[in-house]
Amino acid sequence: MSSSAHPVSRLSLPAFSDRPWFSLLFIAAMAVAFLWCSGHDEQRCVQIVLLAILAGAVIAGRDAAQAISGMRPARMCLATFFMLGAISASMAFSLRHAIYEWSILLLLLLAAALLAAELARTGKGGLQTVLVCMGVACLLYSLRVVLMYAAALASGVRIDMHALAVGFSNVRFLNHTQTALLPLIVLLCLQAPKRTTIRRTWFALAAFWWALLFVSEARATILAFGAAGLAVLVLRRSHARALLQMMALTALAGVVVYVLGFILLPTLAGLGSIGVPSNVVARTAADPSSGRTLLWKLALQLIAAHPWLGVGPQHFAHEGAKLYIGAHPHDWLFQIGVEWGVPALLCLFSAVVLGVRALAGSGKRIAAEDVHNQQILATLLMACAAIFVDGLFSGVLVMPQSQLAIALVIGCAGGWLRSLDAGMVQPAPSPATRIVTAMLAVVALCGLIWSVAPDFVRHARGEAPTPAEKAINHKGNWPRLWEAGYF
Repeated sequence: MSSSAHPVSRLSLPAFSDRPWFSLLFIAAMAVAFLWCSGHDEQRCVQIVLLAILAGAVIAGRDAAQAISGMRPARMCLATFFMLGAISASMAFSLRHAIYEWSILLLLLLAAALLAAELARTGKGGLQTVLVCMGVACLLYSLRVVLMYAAALASGVRIDMHALAVGFSNVRFLNHTQTALLPLIVLLCLQAPKRTTIRRTWFALAAFWWALLFVSEARATILAFGAAGLAVLVLRRSHARALLQMMALTALAGVVVYVLGFILLPTLAGLGSIGVPSNVVARTAADPSSGRTLLWKLALQLIAAHPWLGVGPQHFAHEGAKLYIGAHPHDWLFQIGVEWGVPALLCLFSAVVLGVRALAGSGKRIAAEDVHNQQILATLLMACAAIFVDGLFSGVLVMPQSQLAIALVIGCAGGWLRSLDAGMVQPAPSPATRIVTAMLAVVALCGLIWSVAPDFVRHARGEAPTPAEKAINHKGNWPRLWEAGYF
């Protein structure tokens, strides 16, 4: 009996360790933000708790150092970027806000590295598990939106597009998250067995998310998907055809859902439609940039005045308070250039280019008949390109849920890339790399705790802004760290 029990125990341990537990924890936190949070501040609190837990895992010696040890040029660019950011933060008007921004971006990068290493270790099964769990979280959130909408219709309550973004302080913050996650949902639909309930479910989910984009007039996200589709077509050509066809089919289905669900149905109920297509045309004709021109002009002025180290991480919120438009410039290139300086921007941009080049170049290692991996590559390129383009017009790099979605995409891309070399011997990270990675996690975690400790409990409880916050945000809240964005 004892001899038969021994092999069972040996088999059970690898089965447990082969699960992407930290990746699933990551998805669980995103699900909490989708399903139970009410507004920006509570989503930020969930993000902070998650990143603190993952930082503890990195400090304890988990797999993040393995992912960081690769791609030496990109690693050097990122190291220089964060070094310049630390110098800029030390000279900023509000050290606490600057250290927060520096810490949160570093912790998001370490979290993505942890996910990448874990997914590379767990292979195809781990990535599929994570994508399915992500899809389930998005599906449950969509059901939450549908139930709220049905209750409003049944009660005869007229709602607007912002009310459809249940749990988000602004519908744009939902749109930013959709930019990163919608391609992954389409991938689930694409790779599900044909003519099955699960495929129809993913298709319906993708169509509903497109409908939410249409009803919320998410011009930047839709433009980003159009540009990303063109980029993927150029890079992958025939291998991108299936993904692009599925994106188009789900988008057309989304148009049907939009017309039936958000125009005809509320009109028949006597409540009036929730937005009409002519609104987008009129709004674009009246002000194509929706006020972004003022933000971009200020950004250029600040870059000219502070080209080397910027005004300090997160400090566009301080400099731009007089505009009462936004606490960030709605362009990630301007955001980094203004706040971290032009040299730091060049370092980050170089790292992005190197990463995308490595991802695009991986197609040479995939057999033409390997449809599964060809579809994954096309989807990851689509998501990365859409994030890049949307970030040129929005705060996709700022909001908590979209930050987590971006880190998830980067983690999936890094893990999938490394899994292509599963048959090759991967060199273990050096002790120095492990020590440096752990030290970075310690410093970032301490910086995060120090910067948010004065406000964390208050915002976790959903308490109202203080009189001082209301005074500077008297025309509305412009989120960055917390919903009261100016300081």
